[in-house]
Amino acid sequence: MSFLEGFVFNMISAVSGLVSVVFVGMAVLKALPGGRRRWGLWRTASAAACLVMIVWIATFFYKKGLLGNFFVLTLVDYLRLIGYACCVSLLFRVKFRKCWSIVLFEECVRECSNVLAFIGFTDRPLVLSIPEERRTYLLLGTVGVLAVFLLLLFLLHKMKVGDAYRQWMEHRNLWSRGMICLSAYPILFYGATQTLMGGGASRNASMGVTLLMVAAALILFHHMGLEEWQRREFAAQELILQQQNAYIKTLEGMQEEVRRFRHDYRNMMSGLYLTAEEGELAEAGRFLQEMTEDFDSQIGGQIRQMGQLSNVCITEVKGLLLAKLAQMQREGTACELEVMRPFQQTRLRTTDLCRCLGVLIDNAMEEVRGQEGARVHIMISSQEGYTTFRVKNRLYHSVDVHRIWQQGYSTKGADRGIGLASYRKILEGYEDVLPATAVQEGYFIQEFKVRERNGK
Repeated sequence: MSFLEGFVFNMISAVSGLVSVVFVGMAVLKALPGGRRRWGLWRTASAAACLVMIVWIATFFYKKGLLGNFFVLTLVDYLRLIGYACCVSLLFRVKFRKCWSIVLFEECVRECSNVLAFIGFTDRPLVLSIPEERRTYLLLGTVGVLAVFLLLLFLLHKMKVGDAYRQWMEHRNLWSRGMICLSAYPILFYGATQTLMGGGASRNASMGVTLLMVAAALILFHHMGLEEWQRREFAAQELILQQQNAYIKTLEGMQEEVRRFRHDYRNMMSGLYLTAEEGELAEAGRFLQEMTEDFDSQIGGQIRQMGQLSNVCITEVKGLLLAKLAQMQREGTACELEVMRPFQQTRLRTTDLCRCLGVLIDNAMEEVRGQEGARVHIMISSQEGYTTFRVKNRLYHSVDVHRIWQQGYSTKGADRGIGLASYRKILEGYEDVLPATAVQEGYFIQEFKVRERNGK
């Protein structure tokens, strides 16, 4: 086989492998954004160049006969996996960390498919320099492996392994510990195979043992993902209970206000009747206006706030807003919540969104705390392919807008100024988020706008 033939064969294999990674990431793990995308010329060219470079290196080592060496083979395999992760990250604008997780999951399933496809056909490696064995290898490597691969993906999908693995990916602590083990998979796979075959075991027995290792790894991560999913479900149920308690307390407060207002209603109507009977219409109008304003300030504001909160359909975000609203009510800070349209989803991870919103609201509360007429305005707007989150408060201290992002900078003294630095670091991990900061007419305004998948 010439260098060009080997390069073309490896390129076809690499492209099919990349397509497989994308398919697994979108259909099984649901970790990649779907729909039509504009990848951009620079990103597409960079991904193509990365893939060509990896294929050229692999073909070069093959022609030099170095792939028989365990260390070289492992190195080439890692280069291939890193190349896939870089290509997916460039094309889909997703963090390399997530792409690396997708690539490793696909690699484990594909290696299982390879083992199952070849293990029943031959007990020795096929020699690609022999035309007949090369044709057999191509047939098994395409039709046989593809059939087994799709069957395994179907079974994993039915078992909801992909959902559990995605939950595990989204948990940073579990990911950091488990990814070290999973990233060592190529070394363990080839190392175990070489060790067993060097000890006299047959090829099928060696690959069978490594297959069990891969299956054990997938089962382990499936179990870890299920534990994380159950933990989140439990946390979500606790939030729902907290929301229900908050609703009940608010309704009880409104009911008490209505009872008090009803008790005073007759006295107010009697006063209004006497005023109107005496012909003092202006005084009657003023009396009606005061009565309406009193009702609106005591009950109407709470009704509007609960109506706005009902438009927040993400449980964790609603729980955060409920907690902050309750805290501001205890501190005597008025809060104006504006969610004019149902807020159902966003591209930001829920944990990141809650952290960012929490930082902005906490900063606004701290600025107005103890001030006369303390008020915070929170707005969530979903329209025209964008979701905007805005927190606004009156300024009582001078702020250097250019320094607020520095670690440790604060207008409130030492040992502060950590929140906004953390907030900015989180948003820097997203390409489709546009943060903005402004000081207008004595108000400090912080917002970030998220371009959703259907955004133009």
